[in-house]
Amino acid sequence: MRIGRYPPALTLGPDATLLEVLVGMAEKRVRHCVLVSGSGAPVGMVSARDLADFLGGRRYRSVVVGRFGGDVYRALSETKAVELSYQPAWVPESAPIEDVLTKFMELKVGVLLVLGSDGRVKGLISERHVANLFADYEMYVKVKEVMSTPLVALDPHETVAKALETMSSYRIRRLPLVSRGSLSGIVTIKDLLGFMGSEGSLSRLRRGEWEQVYNTPLQSIAKSPVITVNANEDVGRALGVMRRHGIGCVVVVEDSGLPVGILTERDIVTKLPEVKGVELFFDAARNALYTSRVSF
Repeated sequence: MRIGRYPPALTLGPDATLLEVLVGMAEKRVRHCVLVSGSGAPVGMVSARDLADFLGGRRYRSVVVGRFGGDVYRALSETKAVELSYQPAWVPESAPIEDVLTKFMELKVGVLLVLGSDGRVKGLISERHVANLFADYEMYVKVKEVMSTPLVALDPHETVAKALETMSSYRIRRLPLVSRGSLSGIVTIKDLLGFMGSEGSLSRLRRGEWEQVYNTPLQSIAKSPVITVNANEDVGRALGVMRRHGIGCVVVVEDSGLPVGILTERDIVTKLPEVKGVELFFDAARNALYTSRVSF
C-alpha cells in the first residue's frame, strides 16, 4: 500500500550544511531532511527537533556557544548536516501496510523511510500519513485516554529563545500560548524554523544581531491555527477535526474551557493500540484503518 510522500519533500547531499537544511525546512514547511548519497542511498536524516536543539537547546550550548562563540549564522554555515543526522528506521517499498503500522507502533517513531529494492530512497511515511488512514467514526476511546498531559505551554509574550529551549528540553514540537488560563494561540516547530530560516532573520543573524532574533515574542510568529476539543470527545471525531483543518494536533480542554492537554498524531499512532480493549483493523479495499473497542 503506497502511503506517504514520494519522493520526500526535502533531500540534500551528504555535504549539505545546517544552513541549507534550515532554509529548506523553512521554505517547504517540513520536519525532515533526508541526506542521500550520489546513488540515492540514505546517508542519514535531520529532523526539525534536532535543528531546534541546535538553535536553542543542548547543542546550542555545546556547539553554537562552545565552538562558535555564539555566532549562530557561522555555526549554521560551517556545521555539516551529517553531524546532527541519525540513521532513520525504514521499510521496503514492497512492505504491506500492516508491517508499516506495526513498525510505527513498536518503534514509536514519527517517520519511516521507504527504500526501493536497489537501496535508494523512494519516499517517506510520517505519523500524519498513518493517522489519516483512520476513518472518521466512533472509536469508543476518549481523548483524555490518549492525550499528552500535563500541558506544556508558554505565555504569548515569551521569546523565541525560550520556545526553542522548552521544545528541546521536553522533546515536543508544539507549544500552546496560554495567559492567565486562557488559550490565545499555538507555536509549532515549523513556525519557529520558518521564522529562523526567513530572509529577515538570517540577515540579522549574519550581522550578529542574534539577540533581536531570539528575543522576538512568540505571539508575533504564531502562524498555525489553534483548535480545541473536549477531553471527553471521541478520538475518532477529534481526528476528523484535525484532518479537516489540516493540522497535526488539537489542544484538549475541560468543560470549563481550561486547557489541560494536547492530542497529537503521534499520540493516536503510538498510544491508541495500548488502550485496554482496543483492536485495529485495516481494510485494504477502502484504504482505511478501523478501531474497535472490544472491552473496557
